[in-house]
Formats: sequence, structure tokens, C-alpha cells
Amino acid sequence: MPENLYDQAITGPFHALCGGGEDNDGTMEDCLTLAELAGGGYAVRDTKLGDESPELRFTKAELIAAAHRLAALD
Repeated sequence: MPENLYDQAITGPFHALCGGGEDNDGTMEDCLTLAELAGGGYAVRDTKLGDESPELRFTKAELIAAAHRLAALD
């Protein structure tokens, strides 16, 4: 995997990863989207900011570690 994830191209569209709190109409809102990077890794954006959201990029190991950490907070 290249050292700089921000040099890697996004290989596909962003897909919703999780749901947020309930909107006023009772539906769940997406909170972030995720897309794979060429050569490994993922780009993550906040759906509230739409397509103009700045991306944060993570290796697979970093995303897994973050998910475990968040799960431990529940």
C-alpha cells in the first residue's frame, strides 16, 4: 500500500455505512459514507456536508481499530 493514502484514487462510489439519529419524520439519517481506495484503504465522508465533504482516509486496520473502540464506548 502506498505511504500516502491521499495519493490513491477512489475506486468506486461512496456508500452509506451507518445510520444516525431519527429525523423529525421518524426515518434514520445516514451519518457517513465510505469508498474503497486503489491499492487498499478507505475514504470516509460526512453525509451532512454532501459531496463537498472533506475526506478522511484510513487503512483497513485503522478503520477496524476505530470500530472496536467505538463499540467499547456503548
